[in-house]
Amino acid sequence: MLDKAEGKVRSSLAISGLALLLCAFCLAACNPFAPSLDMVKVNRAALLGNRKTVKGLFEWFRNSYELRDTSLYNQLFTPDFTFTYKDFSNGNLEYWDRDQELRTATNMFRQIRSANLVWTWFVSADTATSDTLARVERYFNLTIVVDESSVFTGTGTARLTLVRPDTSAAWRVRSWVDIRDF
Repeated sequence: MLDKAEGKVRSSLAISGLALLLCAFCLAACNPFAPSLDMVKVNRAALLGNRKTVKGLFEWFRNSYELRDTSLYNQLFTPDFTFTYKDFSNGNLEYWDRDQELRTATNMFRQIRSANLVWTWFVSADTATSDTLARVERYFNLTIVVDESSVFTGTGTARLTLVRPDTSAAWRVRSWVDIRDF
């Protein structure tokens, strides 16, 4: 008789232990200090830059570089985007399209430890003639750290043509002429 009672107690303890383990597992998955993502309302414009303003587009640009985030970076450019720079080795102007810009940025972001992009003063900003087209030239300082022994710094200006379909839309870069000294 004692064996049957002892068996029931063991079985009851096993079920209780299993229930306790299941509760512990469920509680571990539920962290009251970290609300679920659907409960968090993130204002991306406040964190990354409001691309409905020219200033916000430059904030977004800086943040995408410093976070090395290609999903943010690729939102900056129109499908017909062109990048122009001077190849100092041959003295020619070189061009590439949006796809090449995104491939180049992706490769760079993967290979570096950090990037620090500081947009400084505006050389020019023509936004008075249109609400949907802007021409902006702005100085920048850029530091790229590959590792402790490979740190590249440079300054220059970026001459950008910005477009948007209407005033409620975000600015995007249609063309970028890079004028740098590094």
